[in-house]
Amino acid sequence: MRPLIQVALDLIDGKQALSIAEIVAPYVDIMEVGTPLLKVEGIKIIEALKKRHPNKVLLADTKTMDVGALEAKFDAGADIMTVCAAAGIETISAAINEAERQGKQAMVDFIGIEDKISRAKQITSLKPHYFNLHTAIDIQMAKRKSFEEVGAFSKEFSVPLAIAGGLVPEDIAALMPFNPAILIFGGFVTSASDPKGAVLEINKEIDSVLS
Repeated sequence: MRPLIQVALDLIDGKQALSIAEIVAPYVDIMEVGTPLLKVEGIKIIEALKKRHPNKVLLADTKTMDVGALEAKFDAGADIMTVCAAAGIETISAAINEAERQGKQAMVDFIGIEDKISRAKQITSLKPHYFNLHTAIDIQMAKRKSFEEVGAFSKEFSVPLAIAGGLVPEDIAALMPFNPAILIFGGFVTSASDPKGAVLEINKEIDSVLS
């Protein structure tokens, strides 16, 4: 199965985010309103992106620890939001239920969790729509180890996986055997001198691996 391509707009400038989104939207499946962007711009950036790209899936990286503010994000146009795996089970359950109630989706983000497998076992019964794993971005050995963790998740759980963490096209071949549902690219696209070229390179690499 071809993974969805998500671009993380982890920026603090709303105009820059809208400009990059305009360029890459035709070539990606999901546009992420990153946590820094949400903090600076608030829900108005979700509204602006949805107005410009009504048929594009929008993810709000809320990293929710409590459920209170989720309804406003969904009402603004977000299709998916994130909730921290570190949050209480009641909070995670409430976030998933709120997403379901609105016909939207919830992604559980494992950033900062040491024993991810054990925590995932506690969460799986809540039926989250996605698990989000962050790979190591520093040294190659750490990256290889974190890819192995992705493999362990793919064997252990049926919850669709979204993979993030400094991904570049060269990582795609190593990740594809684990059947990721979503591959998340941030700086490779948003820091590129040619964002369109960057997302085309990602698409080309995925097609190459699948062919």
